[in-house]
Amino acid sequence: MELYFDKGSLDEDEMRMGLKIGMRNRSLFPIFCLSAKQNMGSGRMMGFIDNVAPSAHEMLPEQTLNIGELACDPAGVPVLFVFKTLVEPYLGKITFFKVCSGEVSEGQDLVNYQTGDTERLAQLFIMDGKERNQVKKLSAGDIGATLKMKGTSTNHTLHGKEKRVGVAPIEFPEPRIRSAIVAKEKKDDEKLGEALRDMQTEDQTLKAEFASEVKQLILWGQGELHLQVARWRLEHVYGIKTEFEEPKIPYRETIQKPATAMYRHKKQSGGSGQFAEVHLRIEPHVEGAPDPTDLNVRGKEEIDLPWGGKLVFYNCIVGGVIDAKYLPSIQRGVMEKMQEGPMTGSHVRDVRVMVFDGKMHAVDSNDISFKIAGAQAFKEAFKQADPLILEPIYEMEIMVPEEVMGEVMGDLQTRRSIIGGMETQGRYQVIKALTPLAEQYKYTTALKSITQGRASFKRRFKEYAPVPFEVQKSLAAQHAD
Repeated sequence: MELYFDKGSLDEDEMRMGLKIGMRNRSLFPIFCLSAKQNMGSGRMMGFIDNVAPSAHEMLPEQTLNIGELACDPAGVPVLFVFKTLVEPYLGKITFFKVCSGEVSEGQDLVNYQTGDTERLAQLFIMDGKERNQVKKLSAGDIGATLKMKGTSTNHTLHGKEKRVGVAPIEFPEPRIRSAIVAKEKKDDEKLGEALRDMQTEDQTLKAEFASEVKQLILWGQGELHLQVARWRLEHVYGIKTEFEEPKIPYRETIQKPATAMYRHKKQSGGSGQFAEVHLRIEPHVEGAPDPTDLNVRGKEEIDLPWGGKLVFYNCIVGGVIDAKYLPSIQRGVMEKMQEGPMTGSHVRDVRVMVFDGKMHAVDSNDISFKIAGAQAFKEAFKQADPLILEPIYEMEIMVPEEVMGEVMGDLQTRRSIIGGMETQGRYQVIKALTPLAEQYKYTTALKSITQGRASFKRRFKEYAPVPFEVQKSLAAQHAD
């Protein structure tokens, strides 16, 4: 810059040096428009890499997780970093890596920094398009590939046994859009799961998970185009036709006031029957609240629920009306009903349950009877305890050009968002908002349309909050249908 202001212009060599310095310091990132398939622009890019881009030895040292900086030194300890993985139908997994330090050779044993396992480099290749050129060794700065790595994946470091080194991993962006995905033909369900596992191995920004509480396979990506590319690959590479659907929302249910209920389970069908009667009270759980004083508390168990929140289970039985051996069965019945709440079938959280009375039979009472009675008594009490549906709320940060900020804020308000503030970052405005997950379906596409692709956003889970009354009424009615 100083040279430019001094001379008024820069010659080609000076521009080349400036670009190289900027790339070396990772403050400048050239962008090329090309088509490898049509062989358009690829020669230009290769020439730029050869003439302008800094070599591995000119770049700043690699940052590590445990020893500070790692210089690109062929005489150093052997260290390689896995930056990409491909899954080929007939070859299996191809692992691409950069040798960050030292030399590696065929048949060498290295240690995986992340897992502690030993991996053998059975073969080494330099990739030339689809062609694999086998080599005996690679040294610092080289990019190579190998096959049949068992426990080594993208972002892993392999190092020599003499010194433990872990290269700082690539920070991939979090997914921004999700969709439920189903195979058009039932017979492809298992094949779909395997294909998605392979695609996630290759693309670390694509995530697939089976959401057990909504019973859907959810595919996460960076945007609408990302998901459509994944769908194209499933159909044309793996031969699986799929459909994308709007994902269900993992709501939660809780209560707002105490309620009492009883249930008698009685069944007789020849021989010994089934009998159990359970009386219980439920209350909202508030952290730090005192134990009930109007009941004789003989035992208490706090359970951290896998889906968040707590169940506090009290034994308040007096006089042995229910044998203590049946209390775990009552608790299991309550837990089963909490996994599929009465309002929307969603998980129930933050409830106190007090079993204070009941009856049993010397012959007909058993564990299954008390499990059923406990579940049904909890269900009846829950309906009377002013139930409340909670929805997941996300913190969103949307970076938009100032001239379209009004349109973006207007769209957020239609999505039941609460605007939390704004701040300036250069020529952009950052809008901070709390938005329900239920209102975020295809938000990436909507934002792109409003801003002509000039905005971006990130989000993270904040909390569960009560849904508006009209929304709760609609959700309960849908579940009843």
